[in-house]
Amino acid sequence: MSVEPRCFSPDVQGSSGQLGDGQDRPREPSWGVGRDPAQPRIFSQARILVPMGLVGAAGLTWGGPPQLIHDAVHGTADIYEYIVLILGSLSGYWLLAHGLWRRFGVDRDKVWTRFGHLFYREIHFDQVSRIGTGMERYKVWAGTTKINLDYNRFDYTLVYLRLLEELHHRRIRLPGADITDPDWEQAAQLWRNILAGEAYGHHQRFYATHPEQLARLNALTQPPDHYDT
Repeated sequence: MSVEPRCFSPDVQGSSGQLGDGQDRPREPSWGVGRDPAQPRIFSQARILVPMGLVGAAGLTWGGPPQLIHDAVHGTADIYEYIVLILGSLSGYWLLAHGLWRRFGVDRDKVWTRFGHLFYREIHFDQVSRIGTGMERYKVWAGTTKINLDYNRFDYTLVYLRLLEELHHRRIRLPGADITDPDWEQAAQLWRNILAGEAYGHHQRFYATHPEQLARLNALTQPPDHYDT
């Protein structure tokens, strides 16, 4: 079955379409309203994770030991209480650490992720060798380096646009279709539709007021005349 390119327009409702995991994403998340999808982004969950981590870590760290001492003095201490205290405290500190130091980002050249000064990973779009899917996420590889794109948490529209641009120049390994697969062209068109649908679905208001960018998105959804590599 031939896969036809999609065409997006402001007067067409529900243009975000069905995605690679078979699920329909919300039409326009609040973090996408009116924003230029081509702008570099830095993502953080600090507003959620820091308060949760502080409450969990503080409550168990300062409230747990007195209770354990009391139980030990009265001979009612239980090993499972210690286990729960330790695991609970570690979970609180883990949430706090991720809120403070875990960051994700994307610009025109690359997508990246880091954890303070302990961990950093980046993939340049001109080096992407593979696109994949996971549980509520997309994945991109450059050789053995992989970065997950959690589409329900962050607005990775710039990633989708840059991947569309790369698919206009060269072949990239896709789910179920290596670059030498005879059905690669069909898989590539399916993924152009998916990526463009993500971009449009997350930024319908922007594209409704920027017809030149909408025209560019529709152009990127079309197959190229030839590939550079």
